[in-house]
Amino acid sequence: MQELKARLAGLALIALGVALGWFFAIRPLEEARQGAPEVSYSLKIFLIVPLCIIFGAAFVVKGSNLSYRNVERQTFTPTGWFLFGLVALATAAGFWWFKEQFSALGYQ
Repeated sequence: MQELKARLAGLALIALGVALGWFFAIRPLEEARQGAPEVSYSLKIFLIVPLCIIFGAAFVVKGSNLSYRNVERQTFTPTGWFLFGLVALATAAGFWWFKEQFSALGYQ
């Protein structure tokens, strides 16, 4: 039962990440493509979306066997650091891509 809950929580995290990404990143980009005079977005979304999607996918694949933290020492395991490394790379790449898209459309 714990295994199923962990995998469902992973699916929920992925769904949350996709929904937040669409609402706070893709939608403003589409507004810019349609020529909106001013478009706003939050930089926090570039961290939150990859975090939700990457950790969600890890929970879907590994379930409750995902040992990303050491509860006793309150630190991350090598798996946790690896996942956060992926999040950092995805955050940087996503922000760079997003900024390039806006620059190509003439926004600063």
